[in-house]
Amino acid sequence: MKRLLCLFSLLLLPATCLAADDLFDIKPVADGVYAAIAKPAYKVNCNAAIILFDDAVLVVDTHSKPSAARALIEQIKKLTDKPVRYVVNTHFHWDHYQGNQAYPSSWPAGVEIISSEATRANIEQRGIPRVKHEIVTMPREIENLKSDLDKASDLGQKEQLRANLLQAEAYLAELKSVHVTLPSVTFDHSLILHRPSKTVEILWLGNAHTNGDVFVYLPREKVLVTGDALHGWTPYMGDSYPFDWIQTLDAAEKLDFDQVIGGHGDVMRGKERFELWKHYFRDLMDEAAEAYARGASLEDAEKGVSKTLIAKYSGKFDPGFPKSVIGNIAKAYQVIAFMP
Repeated sequence: MKRLLCLFSLLLLPATCLAADDLFDIKPVADGVYAAIAKPAYKVNCNAAIILFDDAVLVVDTHSKPSAARALIEQIKKLTDKPVRYVVNTHFHWDHYQGNQAYPSSWPAGVEIISSEATRANIEQRGIPRVKHEIVTMPREIENLKSDLDKASDLGQKEQLRANLLQAEAYLAELKSVHVTLPSVTFDHSLILHRPSKTVEILWLGNAHTNGDVFVYLPREKVLVTGDALHGWTPYMGDSYPFDWIQTLDAAEKLDFDQVIGGHGDVMRGKERFELWKHYFRDLMDEAAEAYARGASLEDAEKGVSKTLIAKYSGKFDPGFPKSVIGNIAKAYQVIAFMP
């Protein structure tokens, strides 16, 4: 048991305290295509996709901090001596772009950071204020962790809280020095890289998790990279467009692919996850609409709708679903109540 606790605490240590191999599991997906699956961490990192061209590398998403991006860069250099020339930000959320600066500093000869035009604007207009807000609010989070640690009596809980505290402190220190690096290449609907060995299509298919989500599609290899428009956990809907999201998933599902690298969780096969998410969004919006039509308050809607959705979906999403669904219901209720 003690050995297991030590292992668990190692997985939660700050990125600056871990070797590169401790942050990501690199999994081959197709010829010259790899998924970098982020290991568990208190300040979560997103997955990444690594795509090898003849003379260069494309990486999809850059995690929550430059140190995590640098850790992945170390692993990329073990795969190939080719330079990273392209980085794609699938959307503007902190855990997908805050490591951007690590790539130009690692390859000064030139790295193009690619996103939709909406994502670049979102990073500038919403991402940067959120970084500043987090710098202000993180000390309170750290104090709460210290208080919880002082109160904890269970050995396992104390080890986890101690590891979380170390990572939170390291994250705050790093966040203060982050230089937000904006995408250098943007597009409206599609950008296609034609290289001798691979064709990579970077596609905006509609509003979804945000208004700027892009999918990275390799038609020859039949691989689709989805960011947080689809992944292995419960959907986060804070900046989402729920009705549009269903249509966007429909459009993505029409592409010819066998494997999916999502923003979180393991590599997925087939299209079953697309169907699950679409059914979930439809049920969520229908239940929220009915609750609102009956005159239910948001609090009452959260209680009633959560019972229905937990009964139907809790075994199909991650163990945190019963908690995460509350925020999704609040978003759905807000969309219904203020729909133009």
